[in-house]
Amino acid sequence: MNKTKMKISILSMSLLTMSFLVITNAFGAMTKSFPDVPVAKIQMIGTVPSLGTLIATVVVGTLAVKYSKKLLSLIGLGIATLGGLLPLLVHSSIDVLIGCAFILGFGLGFVNTLIPMLISIFFEGEERNAMMGKNTAMNSLGSILMMLGGGLLGAKNWVNSYWVFLLGIFVFLLVLFALPNDKVDRSEKNASGNIFGILKHLNGYVWLIGFVTLLMGILYTIYPTNLSIIIGQKELGSTSITGIINAVGTAGGFIAGFSLKYLNKVFKDKIIAGGYITLGVTFLLGRIANNLILIGIGGVLSGFAMSMIMSTIPFYMSVLSHKYELAVSMMLFQFMNSIGGFISPVLLNLLHIKVGESSFTFGCVSCFVIGIICILTNLGKKVLSNSVKEG
Repeated sequence: MNKTKMKISILSMSLLTMSFLVITNAFGAMTKSFPDVPVAKIQMIGTVPSLGTLIATVVVGTLAVKYSKKLLSLIGLGIATLGGLLPLLVHSSIDVLIGCAFILGFGLGFVNTLIPMLISIFFEGEERNAMMGKNTAMNSLGSILMMLGGGLLGAKNWVNSYWVFLLGIFVFLLVLFALPNDKVDRSEKNASGNIFGILKHLNGYVWLIGFVTLLMGILYTIYPTNLSIIIGQKELGSTSITGIINAVGTAGGFIAGFSLKYLNKVFKDKIIAGGYITLGVTFLLGRIANNLILIGIGGVLSGFAMSMIMSTIPFYMSVLSHKYELAVSMMLFQFMNSIGGFISPVLLNLLHIKVGESSFTFGCVSCFVIGIICILTNLGKKVLSNSVKEG
């Protein structure tokens, strides 16, 4: 199997990685369909997938060192597609929709964990870094297609937004016929019996980058789960407008993903700090905006921030890990990202931060502070200087 087909099959899965955000476009319309349901509970449809993903990452981290990653990818794609399409049949209860969102997230947990794992196994050095960037680019392209499609389909009835998950069937078939069967390395099998032992002996910087991932999961989740509410509070549009803004905004991630090598030349080892500061500007623009143009610009910057950070983090984790540790490191990456997304609204509620503008203010200040800390501590430089040299 040539590398071109391998790249296409791996990157096709990236189209679905952010698909759980599709229904966030419809939160404004859903509050009208369920007037007696608290807004925070409706928002759980956009955040509970992170809980499903959280659980799935632990499962995948154990299974990936024993079984074919192609098989696990197909299982994950099948579960995610099922969870995405079920609401077309049952959508009269918020609890049912939350349950479907959990199923969707569980399937995506397989897919999201396996993608960087496959990239780390099949590619090395600059090619690996470039593939991480292309992964986030395709991630953004998938978001554009699905959020734009979901927004347009759900313009008259928010339930119709779920039709976009038919894309999952296409990706399943592409992976089935194009992704090569991988062989599980003997050293992985020998290490698989002691997952907690591997976790215990991971490079300390892997854990530090994992914490940075947790913070990104918490802060980035604020943006999509509050965007439609911000637009509603400012009386700038409806569900379809939110979908279009999200789709246009995600173009930033697509551009940044394919431009990662140039961004690395500009930011060098400060790229994670640059990403956090860029996300801070996104929140700032959303907070002060009184028109859709500024919100759209903020959306584009959010895509850049996501790509800069979420392409670099798995690359850093891969260079800090031995080959037999890759599956566990990528499990940790996805686990921390998922738990961050899940606890985000809970944390804001505990801090008595209201949805909408107050949440954006919190996100803005937090991102600027984290970005400055990353610069002052030379985080990127220290990670690269502690990279593992195999052989």
